[in-house]
Amino acid sequence: MASTTTMQRVMITIPPSLLQQIETMMTKTNSSRSQLIREALEQYLENQRRQELRELLKEGYLYRAEESQRLAQEFFIAEQEAWDQNAPWEE
Repeated sequence: MASTTTMQRVMITIPPSLLQQIETMMTKTNSSRSQLIREALEQYLENQRRQELRELLKEGYLYRAEESQRLAQEFFIAEQEAWDQNAPWEE
């Protein structure tokens, strides 16, 4: 079953230099103006979503790193005591 997509018409205002670049790309890619602008917007939105995900991952990694460092500091003394008590060279 084929799905149909309903398109909506929108009006945008762009500088002449950008319009010229779009016209040039239309010729190179044999695409319509609407298709080029749609693809550019889709790519932009995907890049924004990826950037947001990268930021969330970065925040998570930094949180985990801080948490891991805190835990390591908390257990350092206990690990040191266990090592001192069970070191193979001590009798």
